[in-house]
Amino acid sequence: MASDIMGLVIMCICIVLFLTRLIPTVVTGVLGCLLMVLTGAANFEDVFSSFSDSIVILMFCAMIVGIAMFQTGAAPVLGRVVIKWAHGDERIFLFSSCLITGILAMFLANTAILAAMIPIVDSVCRTSAHIRRRNLLLPIACSIMIGGACTLVGCTPQLTANALLLKMSGVEMGMWTLTGPGLALFVIFLAYLFLFGYRDGKRLWGDRQEWVMSEKEEKIDSVLQPHHNRRKLIIMFGIVVLMIISYIAGIVPVVVTAMCAALLCILTRCCTVNDVVREMNWETVIFLGSCLGLGNALTVSGTGELMGESMTAVLGDISSPYLVFIVLTVSTLFLSQFITNSTAIIIVLPIALALCENYGFNPMTFGVGITLAASVACCTPLAASQITMTQVAGYQFSDYLKFGWKPSILFLAGILLFVPLFYPLV
Repeated sequence: MASDIMGLVIMCICIVLFLTRLIPTVVTGVLGCLLMVLTGAANFEDVFSSFSDSIVILMFCAMIVGIAMFQTGAAPVLGRVVIKWAHGDERIFLFSSCLITGILAMFLANTAILAAMIPIVDSVCRTSAHIRRRNLLLPIACSIMIGGACTLVGCTPQLTANALLLKMSGVEMGMWTLTGPGLALFVIFLAYLFLFGYRDGKRLWGDRQEWVMSEKEEKIDSVLQPHHNRRKLIIMFGIVVLMIISYIAGIVPVVVTAMCAALLCILTRCCTVNDVVREMNWETVIFLGSCLGLGNALTVSGTGELMGESMTAVLGDISSPYLVFIVLTVSTLFLSQFITNSTAIIIVLPIALALCENYGFNPMTFGVGITLAASVACCTPLAASQITMTQVAGYQFSDYLKFGWKPSILFLAGILLFVPLFYPLV
C-alpha cells in the first residue's frame, strides 16, 4: 500500500481510538507514531524526532517553572493578588486573560505568551478552590491563536502564506492586512465565550480531577497559612520577570528562554530535581511528542498532499468565486485539525492561487481567508502548537472536539462573511 494511503488509514484509526478511548490517549498517540514507522509510511527520524521538538521542550520547561512557583510559595502569593483583582470570579478572570493575551499575541510569539500564562494560571488555580485550570487554558489558548492571526508578524502561518502569495501571484500582505477580519473573529470569540462558551466548557468537563490540582482544603490552607522562604520567593519572582521580559524582547529564542528559566529554578533551589520528577505530568509530555510526530508523518508520507489533490478533484469545474472560496476555506479548516496550520496552508493555498490565475479571482482574498481558516483550528490537540500545549490541563481528545466545534462554526461564518467585505473576491 502506498505511503500516503497508509498514513491516511493510520490517522483514521488513531482518530477512532482517540474518540472512543478504548486504550489510553497517550498510548494511542505513541501507537500511531509506531505504526507510521512499522508500515513504512514515514521513517523513524521523521516521526520520533518530534519528542525533542522545541515545543515539547518549551512546555516541559514551562511546567518546571510552574512547579517551582508552587514550591516557593510564589503561586499562592500571585494567586491571592489575581483572585482579589478578579474578585474570585472565574468568568471575569478568564475574560480578562483572553482579552489581554489575545492583544499581546498580535505582536509577540504565541507559544511564548501561552508558556508565560501556564504558570500564572496554575498559580491562580492552586490558590483558589473555585477556579479550575481546565476552565481557563483552552479558551486562553484559542484567544492567543486568534489574536496571533490579526497581524502579519503574529504567528508563522501568515508568514508562510505571504511567501506563497508573493512567489505565485506577485501580491504581498502588509502588517495590517489580516487585522480587519481577524479582529472581527476575535470579538466574535470573546462574545461567544462570555455568553455561552464558558458555561459549555464547565458542563463539558465538570468536576473531573486535574492531575496537579490539590484538594480544595489543601489549596485554601496554602493561602490562609503560608510558610514561605522570603529569599526564594524574591528569587522566584525575579526569574519569572526576567523570563517574561526575554519573551517580549525576543533576544534569544523562546525555547532557550524557557530552558534558562527552568534551569535557574533548579540551580537556585526554588525546586529540586525530585520535585520535578514527582510533580511533572509525564503523560502530557509524551502525548505532545506523539501528536507532533503524527503531524510530521502525515506530511512526509504524502497524506497531506493526497488530501490536497482530493480537494482539487472535488472542485472540478466550479467557477463561482464565492463557492470556490467556501470549499477551500472549509477544506483548510478541516485539514488544520490534523496537521500543522502552516502545512495546511502549503497544501491548500497553491491550489487556490492556481484557480485565481485561471478564473481571475483576487488572490489576496483567498490568501487571507485560507490563512485565517488555518489559524483558528481548535477541534483536536493536533491543530496548533498553542492548542497542543493545553494538554497540561488534562483535557481528553474528545474535549477539544466537543468544545471547539461551536466556535469553529462561528469562525467559519465570520471568515466567509468578513473577508469578502474587506477584500473583493474578483
